[in-house]
Amino acid sequence: MRGAGPLSSGALSLLTVLCGCAYYNAMWSAEQHAKGARKLEASGREAEARSEWAQAAAKAEGVVTRHPRSRWADDALVLQVEGLARSGACEDAQEPLTRARSTVKDVALRERLDLADAQCALAVRLGDVQGRLAHVLASSNDARRSRAELLAGQAAALQLDYGSAADHLKRSREPAALPARARALLELGRSQEAAATLITIGDSPVFETERPDLLDRLAAVSGPQLASTTLDRLLHKTRMPFAEQARLLIADGDRYLTHGDPASAQRRYQRAIAVAPVGTIESGTARARVQQLVVVGTQRRSELGPVIAELTMLSREEGGNIAAKSLLDVVTQVSATPETPGGRFRVAELARDSLRAPALAGQLFLDIAGADTASLYAPKALVAALPLLPERRDSIMRMLETRYATSPYTRAFHGEPSIAYVAAEDSLARELGVAVARAGQLTSPRFDAPVPGPRGPMLDGPDTGAIPTATRAPVRPPDARPIPRDRPVLPERP
Repeated sequence: MRGAGPLSSGALSLLTVLCGCAYYNAMWSAEQHAKGARKLEASGREAEARSEWAQAAAKAEGVVTRHPRSRWADDALVLQVEGLARSGACEDAQEPLTRARSTVKDVALRERLDLADAQCALAVRLGDVQGRLAHVLASSNDARRSRAELLAGQAAALQLDYGSAADHLKRSREPAALPARARALLELGRSQEAAATLITIGDSPVFETERPDLLDRLAAVSGPQLASTTLDRLLHKTRMPFAEQARLLIADGDRYLTHGDPASAQRRYQRAIAVAPVGTIESGTARARVQQLVVVGTQRRSELGPVIAELTMLSREEGGNIAAKSLLDVVTQVSATPETPGGRFRVAELARDSLRAPALAGQLFLDIAGADTASLYAPKALVAALPLLPERRDSIMRMLETRYATSPYTRAFHGEPSIAYVAAEDSLARELGVAVARAGQLTSPRFDAPVPGPRGPMLDGPDTGAIPTATRAPVRPPDARPIPRDRPVLPERP
């Protein structure tokens, strides 16, 4: 029995050591998950980073629960709050955050709490984000101050205060600050600074999705030329993967084509063909784009034969060429001559809206009018041809004024009331398979110019790799009323 005392003391010591080891291991594991989450964030793998943050929060919570009075209890509690906030579980973060506010005294730990609190406020767009960051923005710690500048910039951008956003983001060294600052600068119209910031982003794979988006925004603000010049500088400065280079060049060509510059578009597509790896989607898409340019310049159906042959060959390549197949389908439809007037009208609209071939579409509309001059839809086809063939405007107008002066389409074109126009449009809509307005919707006999809007199919979309359709409004004669996208009903004059 005398030996029982030392044995009990030794067992107690061993138990203390084991508990200490378990506590240390749990905290070390939580910190490792947090470290891994930060690395994943830096590499742009946000979803995986959130998972790591969630595991860090769970490990840290275990330390807080089992060892509430240990010397690292505050560190664990703060890490739990950080992990919940940065994994997106802000609702779960509120209780430990409130508890930590009342117990944690260390300045560095409180700054980390402020960052987590601000991130959650930013996520739900509630509360004063700037107020929560006041102390961290003045921190002596570069990393925490940098993250505070990022969050403050994002909050300012949400409030449309792009000037403050740009200033905050400029002071941040967080990777996400660069694209965010470029967007803020574009909102301010400071395109040259935005372009310089975009180039600073470089070829990091983290920003693979941001680069095309920012170039699109840059072109929208300052035109395709600045976006193209910025892209050239970016490609010259970096060693971007060839497939990504090709995608960016194709998008650059699309912007030129949308702005009516097929020559510049052609150069970008040819360069994309040169850099794209053989047999890739990018290579096939670029070659399909070149054929699209041929279609844009065609004037008659007979010129589509060589394009169909080339697209057929491209579509049969190993792995398939989605862009070529999509384009081939529409070109084949346009190359055929339907039997009915409604079918011919539909084909002309495909040439105008899907292929964006104005000369070809204009000629197809004229062919509709010429094939049956007595048709109810002949004047409608002439009106549709007007903005597509400006060089023939005078002759088309003379035909409208002489042969079809009393047509409901001619009267509506000049803005005159015409109830017959409603009936004619409904008849054509039924033939085209377009829904007809109900009687209760027709509150007025006055309508705008009878030019139908785009009916597709559109050759755009990230999955097809096809050319996006133009966003500009169709050209219209200077003396015509605004061209409707469908068939709007205007209120009667008072």
